[in-house]
Amino acid sequence: MWPWEHAALAYVLYSALTRRRGRSPGDVATLWVLVASQLPDLIDKPLAWTFGVVHSGRMLAHAPVVAVPLCVLVYWYFSRRSTPEYGVAFGVGYLSHVAGDAVGSALVGEYAYARFLLWPLVSVPVDDQESVLGEVVDGLSPSPWLLVSGLVGVAVVGLWIADGKPGLGTFRRERSGSWRRDG
Repeated sequence: MWPWEHAALAYVLYSALTRRRGRSPGDVATLWVLVASQLPDLIDKPLAWTFGVVHSGRMLAHAPVVAVPLCVLVYWYFSRRSTPEYGVAFGVGYLSHVAGDAVGSALVGEYAYARFLLWPLVSVPVDDQESVLGEVVDGLSPSPWLLVSGLVGVAVVGLWIADGKPGLGTFRRERSGSWRRDG
């Protein structure tokens, strides 16, 4: 999945969760959802493609053996600071990224690329870094998939607007000097 797809999936899931609780997503919690939705790639891609520490951009930070304890630790941290909702937001963002990559790989028949779910018990295929640029170009060329992605993107932006544009208020409050905790 592309970064914007991870962000969209995480936001939709978090919005649904908070709406189920009878409210809209809060400003700071929304930012945690968005940051966490990118974190597995921000950890694994540089470790694999820049530093050569791991051999796949979906390995260490994508593996449930790392992801689940990390989410529990972050939830515990925020709970100790009386903001457990931030921990929930982090968990939704992070785990939706892992699930999105696994389901996405399975849907296109690339089951080997979902093996990170079982790492370190099974090996993960080595990334072909040269094909990444080709995928970017192919993914942005006119196609029915690009049209559907665009429509889904517009729908997610519509949901965000309907939720009151959470996240933007954080920056407004910071500039005005006032700050409050939200859920």
